[in-house]
Amino acid sequence: MPSDAPIRSSFLRPALVIGLFLLALQLIAIIFAPWIAPFSPIEANPIDSLQTPNAIHWLGTDELGMDIFSRIVFATRVNLLIGFAAVAISLAIGVPIGVLVGYYRGFTGALVMRFFDFIQSFPVFVLGMALVAVLGQEIWSVVIVLCMLFVPMFSRIVRAEVLSLRERPFIAAARCSGAGDFAIMFRHILPNAMTPVIVQISVSIGMAILLTAGLSFIGAGVRLPAPEWGLMVSSGAQQMILGVWWVALFPGLAIVFSVLSFALLSDEAKRLLDTSRPGVRR
Repeated sequence: MPSDAPIRSSFLRPALVIGLFLLALQLIAIIFAPWIAPFSPIEANPIDSLQTPNAIHWLGTDELGMDIFSRIVFATRVNLLIGFAAVAISLAIGVPIGVLVGYYRGFTGALVMRFFDFIQSFPVFVLGMALVAVLGQEIWSVVIVLCMLFVPMFSRIVRAEVLSLRERPFIAAARCSGAGDFAIMFRHILPNAMTPVIVQISVSIGMAILLTAGLSFIGAGVRLPAPEWGLMVSSGAQQMILGVWWVALFPGLAIVFSVLSFALLSDEAKRLLDTSRPGVRR
């Protein structure tokens, strides 16, 4: 029986501790935002426009007089909602497609993969602007854009695993025991194909947060006055040359720490899964 000492030691790794700490801060901001934020995140107050960080407005105010700290706290809800929703929907769609096209090889599977190639050939920001023009500048428009990027990615990951697993001896044994295709795909193959998917989930959430900020930065994402990190960076970027650095800096740091937390957790999840899962489960 393998020792669980490597698994226990993985929980003491600095990268995991930092990742969990940053994630915990985001979850606290999501749950307790109304109590943490001292001001409304959407109410403008022109009298307080462009105040530097001070005792009242801890991170200063933007050109509309909105408190930056309050907007960053509430923006955590928006950015993580988009990230989690996009990844969850992409998982629900992409994983079954990946299993099916990997198990049933042939013309249909090749056609699906070529369709994914066609979708992924569009630059994400061009696709975002096109969908915003059709669907409107709403949160769910951003989610749809991200799903169109992530569904092919999850499908390809699962398909690659299924192509390898379907030829293993334990699959032949399952067929000999009378198991049908559905049972083989979703009871025997899929559980063994989920390790890279689990790792990719954390990476994709961080990527979704970064892409959401990028779409909002170019005007194809969330619209004012909704609090969103990329939108805040966009509104402050034009003023940095005038010395108004705080409007864009602090939301930019929020993006950095959020993406960093999921990148660290993804790396540690891969280490943990590789340690605790030395072989394929039958």
